[in-house]
Amino acid sequence: MRRGERWLLTPLVKQVPFALLVALGSALSLALPQLTVTDGNALLASIVLTLVATLWAAALTLRGYSASTLANIVPAIDFVALGMMRIATGSSTSIFTAMVVLPLVWLAAEQVRRAVAYAVIGVAVVILMPFVFDSAVTDPTRELVRLGVVLIAYGMLAVVVNQLSRLHGAQLRRSRDREAVVQAEIERAAEIQRSLLPRELGTVSGFSVAGTCLPAKSVGGDFLDWYETDGGLALTLGDVMGKGVGSALLAAAVRAVLRSARTEPDPAAAVERASQGLATDPDRAEATAGFTTLFHARLDGDVLRWVDAGHGLTVIARHDGTVERLASSSLPIGLGLEEAWRTNETRLGPDDVLVCFSDGVLDLFGGSLNTVDRVAEIARDDTRPEQVVERLITLARSVEQEDDVTVIALRRDPVPADDEAAGSEPSHTGYVSAR
Repeated sequence: MRRGERWLLTPLVKQVPFALLVALGSALSLALPQLTVTDGNALLASIVLTLVATLWAAALTLRGYSASTLANIVPAIDFVALGMMRIATGSSTSIFTAMVVLPLVWLAAEQVRRAVAYAVIGVAVVILMPFVFDSAVTDPTRELVRLGVVLIAYGMLAVVVNQLSRLHGAQLRRSRDREAVVQAEIERAAEIQRSLLPRELGTVSGFSVAGTCLPAKSVGGDFLDWYETDGGLALTLGDVMGKGVGSALLAAAVRAVLRSARTEPDPAAAVERASQGLATDPDRAEATAGFTTLFHARLDGDVLRWVDAGHGLTVIARHDGTVERLASSSLPIGLGLEEAWRTNETRLGPDDVLVCFSDGVLDLFGGSLNTVDRVAEIARDDTRPEQVVERLITLARSVEQEDDVTVIALRRDPVPADDEAAGSEPSHTGYVSAR
């Protein structure tokens, strides 16, 4: 239940209409000669009791006791206040008897059967108070007949209100149970998705890699991966259209197919295999429609061979201050079109940093493609991949996310002075992190 709906069910909000009617009825009875006040003390008692009930309702609302037994004291006082008002405004001829429907509905809406009995007793109190306390009642038989008719009519109303309330409560509980099951499934899906994040590579000569995925919901359509290959390592970042569980399933499928092609030295062949894995029968294409933008690369020594399938958000911040953007005109995978992806090649020098990110990062910088230059600046400020990732994710957490934010950063480590003098290639354990 939304916050606004809960506020409408607070004791104070339910009490205000009754209090306003008592105030209006009292004012009209005092102002209009046609509505004479026959007992001023009874009218004053009615006003005081209504004020007490309203203050009690306000106190319960402020303390958050909206659904407690204490809240039912308010309509109980209202029944007595209305009975006093009937005494003050003509007893059996009072025009304000219909106000009894307000405290009656309040009590009858409780989702227990005894609430109907409480509501009927309250109505009986309103009808019988003039009969018991007002000596001016000259026709007891009429009042008793009035009592029988009113109890039957308002009793049926109480039964209907109570049954509707019970049905609504049962439906609400079923809805909450279903929501809890769905939420548990989503949390399980999120746990599985987190388990698919890449692990540390172990010993990789001269390279460091870091990355993370921050979904806008519990699960997202972005994914990243890296793993060792015979000649070096491979890395991938993909962005499936949409959000939620459906996109997460497609992301897991694409990742699995690309992993299955780890022995394939050509990145384009791996991407084509992933595209074929998303192909569906034409009759079912509409139900499974979706596409994935993808950057997939293999690094052997200082040679980076890469494929960009409609992604276009990869940049190399080089040690000499230049920036190279890795993008192509190739389409995303999963569009159902005959498309051939081409493998491109570039080189990574010492202290060069490659950063690939999803379009959720664009929103962090106003949605402009100038984001590529901003990311390159971040990579030049601190070339450590874990720091590049951390700065972007920290920025993502500081604003409201509407899209998944995924980042992967790879650096060819700088050559130590001793190794550079000796002309040898560096060889040490690469740093990796998956947050």
